[in-house]
Formats: sequence, C-alpha cells, structure tokens
Amino acid sequence: MNAAPARTIRAAATAFTMLAASLGVVAVGATPAAAGTQDMYTVTKYSNTFNGGCEAQATVYYWPGTDTASFTTRVTSPYLFAACRVNTHLFVRGKSTQWTSATHYTMACGITDTSCASTQTTTATYNGATPSLTAYVDSVNDALEAMGMPRSMNRKTAVESIAIEFSNAG
Repeated sequence: MNAAPARTIRAAATAFTMLAASLGVVAVGATPAAAGTQDMYTVTKYSNTFNGGCEAQATVYYWPGTDTASFTTRVTSPYLFAACRVNTHLFVRGKSTQWTSATHYTMACGITDTSCASTQTTTATYNGATPSLTAYVDSVNDALEAMGMPRSMNRKTAVESIAIEFSNAG
C-alpha cells in the first residue's frame, strides 16, 4: 500500500474517533450521549469572602445557539477607603472540554468615597462570547465534511453546562 493513502486513512480514522469521543458516541450509528439540548443556561454565584471581604454576586445567562452571554454583577465594599473590583468569568462546559468565555468587570467604591456607591450593580451583554467554542465546532464540522458526512455539529449540542468564577480586577 502506498504511504500517502495510508496516512490519509489513518488521519480520517483519527478524526472520526475524536469526533465520536467529543459527541459521546459509543458505537457507529449511536446517538450522542447527554448532548446539550438547552436553548439557555443560567448560573448564579455569591461570595462574601472575595478579595478579603468584598461581597460579589453574579447571575449569567448564556444562549449557546447565538453564543451570547448576559451578565448582572453586584459588588459591595465593606471597607471605609478601599474599593472592591471584580471580574466575573464565564466558563462554557462541554462533555470533556471547557471553553473560556466572556469576562465582566464591576467595581464598588469604599464606604467613605463620595465618587461612587459602596454597592454597585452592572449589566452587560456579550455577543460572540466564546470564540474558542465556535472554532471547536468549526473544526468538528470540517472533520465531518472531510469524511463525507454532513456538517451537523453546532454550539448548542456541544454545550453541557456553564460556570462562573470571580477574580480580583486589581
């Protein structure tokens, strides 16, 4: 057998195996196990120990079909003179992969600071929130197409859940 066709066959087999694993397929012709089916995901997180005592609460809605994330973050500073600054990070999770998504910034001033309130709530919507998820879906569809199969992967079927974390925005 010629080496070039053998490499092509191995590459196609590897792509098919990776595709099957990413979709949770256990056998050829099987349906994806626990594929994402939700049109929207929501998560809320609260912390009163963030950055030494700052209070942060965030709610994020994520629509995988349009790759849109909507954040509402509330931050409260317990300090007389110090502000609390927080980044709320969204993580979009698949069956075996996690993609970093949008990050939302919020700041609350110290209690004695007259330039802004010690509790602040900000909202924002991010379109195209998870470019690496879009790239993943495109690569799976490219592999499907290379094997003569239809481009059937989409962001909605790739997403299983979402999570958020707080970090100090310094």
